[in-house]
Amino acid sequence: MKLPVTFEQFVKDPVKGLMFICLAAMSFLYIDARNQMKEATKVCEKRLVRCENELRKMAIMLKTQDSVCSALTTEIRLYKQLGKI
Repeated sequence: MKLPVTFEQFVKDPVKGLMFICLAAMSFLYIDARNQMKEATKVCEKRLVRCENELRKMAIMLKTQDSVCSALTTEIRLYKQLGKI
């Protein structure tokens, strides 16, 4: 692989060589960060789907419990009116 800056050019003007190295390093870090962000997004999307499913289950359970609680409250009132309690 031939580098765009030869050693002789680097010796003559080291700032250009360092700038090239810095540019290459920044490009690598940018691409790496972008890939990590994509992976993190996929993990978060999977977790979000699991949480939404769990929320749906909990909402159904809450409605069921609310119905049971309402029925029991009504039954207790009825027993109180009849004098059984």
